[in-house]
Amino acid sequence: MAHPLHRLFAPRGIAVVGASPKGGYGLTTLRNLRDLGYPGRLYVVHPTRDEVDGVPAYPSVGALPEPVDAVAVAVPAAGVPGVLRDAAAAGVPTGVVYGSGFAELDEAGKALQAEVRDAGVRVVGPNCLGVVSYRHRAALWGIGMPGGPGPDGTIALAAQSGNMALTTMGSGRLPGLAYAVSAGNQAVLDVTDCVEYFLTDPAVRVIGVIVEGLRDLTRFRALATAAAERDVAVVVLKVGRSAKGEAATIAHTGTLAGVDAAYAAAFRQSGAIRVDDLEELVAVCAMLAGPRRPRGTGLGIFASSGGECGLIADLAEDTGVELAALDEPARATLAPILPAYGQLGNPLDLTAGGWGQHSVYATATAGLGRVPGVDLVAFVGDAPANSGDLAESGWPEMLGGAAEGAAGLDVPVALVTTTTDTVPELATLAQAHGVLLLPGLRTALRALALAGTWAHRSLAGAAATAAGPVAAAREVLAAADGRVLPESAAKRLLTHYGVPVPDGGDAADPESAVLLARKVGFPVVCKIDADGLAHKSDIGGVEVGLADEDAVRAAVDRVLAAGRAAATGPVRGVRIERMAEGPGVELIVGGRTDPVAGPLVVIGAGGVLTELLADAAQLLWPFTADQVVAAVRALRIGRLLAGYRGAPPADVAALAAVAVAVGRLLADLPEVAEIDVNPVRVGPAGAVALDALVVRHAA
Repeated sequence: MAHPLHRLFAPRGIAVVGASPKGGYGLTTLRNLRDLGYPGRLYVVHPTRDEVDGVPAYPSVGALPEPVDAVAVAVPAAGVPGVLRDAAAAGVPTGVVYGSGFAELDEAGKALQAEVRDAGVRVVGPNCLGVVSYRHRAALWGIGMPGGPGPDGTIALAAQSGNMALTTMGSGRLPGLAYAVSAGNQAVLDVTDCVEYFLTDPAVRVIGVIVEGLRDLTRFRALATAAAERDVAVVVLKVGRSAKGEAATIAHTGTLAGVDAAYAAAFRQSGAIRVDDLEELVAVCAMLAGPRRPRGTGLGIFASSGGECGLIADLAEDTGVELAALDEPARATLAPILPAYGQLGNPLDLTAGGWGQHSVYATATAGLGRVPGVDLVAFVGDAPANSGDLAESGWPEMLGGAAEGAAGLDVPVALVTTTTDTVPELATLAQAHGVLLLPGLRTALRALALAGTWAHRSLAGAAATAAGPVAAAREVLAAADGRVLPESAAKRLLTHYGVPVPDGGDAADPESAVLLARKVGFPVVCKIDADGLAHKSDIGGVEVGLADEDAVRAAVDRVLAAGRAAATGPVRGVRIERMAEGPGVELIVGGRTDPVAGPLVVIGAGGVLTELLADAAQLLWPFTADQVVAAVRALRIGRLLAGYRGAPPADVAALAAVAVAVGRLLADLPEVAEIDVNPVRVGPAGAVALDALVVRHAA
């Protein structure tokens, strides 16, 4: 069965509502369709005319001589809902609404957009440029359309921003677009719906996405995962990483898991490639759309300048690109093309004598391309705007030589410029020779690092999501007063999910504290138990290493006094626990329920340094213990866990079990807003939650 959006991207008939000889989006749509060679039936809806620009016109959608698959609505905002209701009544399933004046404007516009949403037609927009299906030669596109791509394109683009979509479509460096969408306000169809459709086309190899936010991040994550499993690259430019004035949170997790954390986790866990700007988006899409893709981050590169070679070496280290060492066969191949004073290496300096030499470029390309560990071959050269005729500068010879050398390779070959200032003809010439053009040295290297890392992606299966001990956990929540649970209640909640906690309990005074200390065994820790003290150590509410009864009595007095001075609510007493001893590393495992994506778990440096170091990784539920281990090992604190300077390695598997337990708890208990297990002490043979903070949603 065809996807519901197939009739939008491959319409057999289109009606353009609002097309007029005076111009505007409607007339431009007709001409775009003609320029693209649209093969289907085309009509205009106009109240008074019999034809517009040679296309037959009818007074309403319902008056058309036959049903159509899509409608392009180019009328003022107030008239749009009525047009869409007529279209729905006539059986039109899909369409595009160009106009502005909807939810982006004011409350009246929001109400109008709600009517668009409820009209019964699957539309892109409003406030958009529309849809271009190069694959099926159909364009519901309201302004001048970039030309070039044909029906054989392998890249699909979906963007909220019309201007950013247009800029990307106009790039001469993309090998070919199959589809392009400017989604606008996304009243009905959104970017994720387009991604779902793109995945039905087996010829699409790369999907570019430009978004400010996603309506359903969980669904997008599932689609991106499915794409990666099918070797389709999803490349995402997410605008708006930071949030000014983000609301203060009670738990440390709120600081470590800011507004962008859920998106970052979803992209990373699904295999989507996140880029920082349009230059990177175009470069990565171009690199992965071709018949040969980088297999990793190894680079073989040559230039005609020693200075450029030095710059390449510096930037490669910064961007995560590996410069593979030349093996003996490569050295034997490359040595004859260098002058006597030349030095073999990678980057390879051909010196100025190699510039413009077909045979030199063919040999250098082939020689570097066969080096073990080289995943992309590149050569450096510039043709800035005022550089003159390309043929006079030797570019046909160099590109032709590179193409000849690439013929027997299974890795891509690229031309890298040191700046982005290039003559337009360079892109055309490079494409004619099958050579990627990557303007900007840092962008090119960053693109290789991203694309090569994607080639080695690991998509572990999602964790089992069966619910935990929900009934018992809810009994703990019901028995506790206040929005913030007392520590003892928080730890009881964790034990239901298998998280180890120290032996201990609550005491109201020094003597009952001594009895508890005898029971759990010395040394012990004494902590204040009071409302309004989320971070007890900050006010002197924690004392450790209490080795005897007198030390316990004195500590209880001091801790209670500190609590009474600082607490904003009742002081219940203290908690006495057996002190954890032996080697270990302190971490935080926290979490919160993200309103868009669900449970988000944070793992990072713990104790009092949590926010200072901000060394943390975020994972969206569901996830596996293996994914936790991989995320933790990428942190700076991962070196400590591995056994730093002779210390025994920490039990990272036990830490992963705690993180999985926190994710499951948040999924089971949506009434929990935030949780901090901080610190979690991870030793050579296990992990234990030394402190815990659980915050319920505000009423």
